[in-house]
Amino acid sequence: MRVDVGVPIGFALGLAGIVGSVLIDGGSVLAFANLSAFLIIAGGTLGAAMVSTTFGDVLRLPLLVRKALWGWVGAESATLIRSLVYAAQLARKDGILALEDTVNDPTTDPFLAKGMRLVVDGADEASVREILRAEIAAMQRRHRRGIALLETMGGYAPTMGIIGTVLGLVHVLSKLGEGGTEGMGHGIAVAFIATLYGIFSANVLLLPLAGNLQAKSAEEAFRREMLMEGILGIQAGHNPHILELRLQAYYPSIPHEQPDRTKRPAAAALSRT
Repeated sequence: MRVDVGVPIGFALGLAGIVGSVLIDGGSVLAFANLSAFLIIAGGTLGAAMVSTTFGDVLRLPLLVRKALWGWVGAESATLIRSLVYAAQLARKDGILALEDTVNDPTTDPFLAKGMRLVVDGADEASVREILRAEIAAMQRRHRRGIALLETMGGYAPTMGIIGTVLGLVHVLSKLGEGGTEGMGHGIAVAFIATLYGIFSANVLLLPLAGNLQAKSAEEAFRREMLMEGILGIQAGHNPHILELRLQAYYPSIPHEQPDRTKRPAAAALSRT
């Protein structure tokens, strides 16, 4: 499982830029630590998200962060292509029913296994394509819910920051009305920390995470399109070499390799993507 290093590095760079600017100006980082501002941003944003979506969607936030950090788990595209080519060779040599072991292998990607099962069970090409496309559409819909949640939270966070700032200013001005002007400048500065928290969380964390997941979802859908074409090619009995060239058209950067036609790809080659 590989970490998408761009996520932690990008967040660290954004945070370092703000901290660096504070230090260069001779300020103190601790001056920006404010628990009340954090509670307003975190609680207000989560509460607004629950109202605008569902409680279940909000509970999936840790899974969304995990998806952004690690993405999908499984083989590379080149390995999947080799696996499909091997399956095409097997089906051409021993018949479609020879793919039964691949279907029943628990390490096989569920999408690939479902497609192979349809082929083994004798479904026609139109039915296989329709069912697999429905699977891809359902996956994209599921992904869009998570992406929309992060985008929604990214929209609410700056507003919650403004609310926190207004509350802080009201508190400061109420002290002024009582005749207390001492520390007024400090109080106003603290009030604006909530706005900083809101803008930072939206533009350095929430919205970038949504963009990251959007890109990963598009890549996963594209990869499943490639798997679907491979499955349909196997069903149609295409020449394994021709099928390999067709699949490599999806990923032109993958070098052409002559597969070992006597050796089954490793189980990881057909694992989850």
